[in-house]
Parts: sequence; C-alpha cells; structure tokens
Amino acid sequence: MNTKKLIFSTVVIFIMYVLMDLTFYGLFEEKMAGKADRPASEQNQLLPFIFFGLFLASFLFSYLFDKLSDGEDKIREGTKYRIILGTFMYLPLFLIFYATRDTRPLDAWLINAAFHIIQFGIFGIVVAYIRGKVIIDSSGE
Repeated sequence: MNTKKLIFSTVVIFIMYVLMDLTFYGLFEEKMAGKADRPASEQNQLLPFIFFGLFLASFLFSYLFDKLSDGEDKIREGTKYRIILGTFMYLPLFLIFYATRDTRPLDAWLINAAFHIIQFGIFGIVVAYIRGKVIIDSSGE
C-alpha cells in the first residue's frame, strides 16, 4: 500500500464528499429536512463532528479500495465499489432511519441512498485513478 497515495486519495475524497453533500443537501434541503433533525444553530456548533465523520469515511473508503479492487479497468472498479460499499452503507441505514428516526417520506430516504450510491461510484473511479490500480488497458497490453 502506497501511503502517499492513500493520504492524497483520502484528502481528495474528503473535499469531494463535502462539496457534493453541500450541493445535494442544498438543492433538496426542503425534501431532506426531517422533524428529528437538530436546529441549524446546533448543527453549526457540531460541524467538527460532521467533518471528522466525513474525513473518517473518506479514509476508510480509500483504505478499503486496496482490499476490494482486483485490477480491472477504472470504470468497472468504480462501479463495483459503488455497488458494494454504497449499497452496504446507505441503503440499509436509510431504511432503518425511515422506520425509526422521523416522519421524512420513504422516497426522500431512497433518493438520499441513490445519491450516495452514485457518489460512491464517482469516488471509486477517482480513487482508482489516484491509486493506479488498473493493470489491464482496453488494448490488452
């Protein structure tokens, strides 16, 4: 495992995570707001926890890439990664949140899960390029 590439991919994924989440939740703020959410003023005070959580997820995402990739092409690796990690992390979690957390409609949770599964696919492709895990090119050389 190349430590420099691990650190670099962690930082890149963290920045992408923050920017994509801010954009998504900014666009769908009304749909994603739930009654169990903390008031914005409290959320702002807890931003260090949010950023630490996103950074930790970025590190684990980058670290696990080596364990789950097998040297296929970058698009295939990103797609496989999206299906494995994105679905594993978000779909069950958001179904549980729908049943236990608040009165947000099911479609909001499913849209949220779909966004993160797609987001993880993008992250997987980016990490594949950064980590250079591609062995086979399209010409077979």
